[in-house]
Amino acid sequence: MARRREQALAFPAEPGYPPLRAAVAHRVGFSEVDPMRIVWFGRYAVFFEQASAELRDRCGLSNEDFFRAGIQPPIVRYEVEYLRPSRLDEKLEIVARMHGTEAARMNTSYQVFGPGGELRVAARTVQMFWNIGTETPCIVPPPIWRDCLRRWRNGEFACLQG
Repeated sequence: MARRREQALAFPAEPGYPPLRAAVAHRVGFSEVDPMRIVWFGRYAVFFEQASAELRDRCGLSNEDFFRAGIQPPIVRYEVEYLRPSRLDEKLEIVARMHGTEAARMNTSYQVFGPGGELRVAARTVQMFWNIGTETPCIVPPPIWRDCLRRWRNGEFACLQG
């Protein structure tokens, strides 16, 4: 059942763009849990952002890179499947995977694993590209994204595949 729920969040594979992966470790702190000592559901978005930032930094897509390019990539879709609770003091692994697309958007999926490697949470986000100067959405992929896709196709991110 959990596998089926996770697969419902999968992005279709695009030829030439194997998913890119980065992971971060996180120990659940007191301020992240509710009175039952379970991670409050809203904290997962912060965990996802930490893993996503690590991945994007490695691909030349940091927040600063986007701002210099005059682009903002706001999240326009956020879907989460909470499969098992995470608790105070547990050490989690948060994995972000970027899925290639030649559309004017970024697709990222996330997984949170518990100390024993069991899947706790699966999620995905879609980020569109927004031109800061004109305050309009990008209809075609902006140069910063096209450059990333070119590097991806040329195998420059092979160390991130997985």
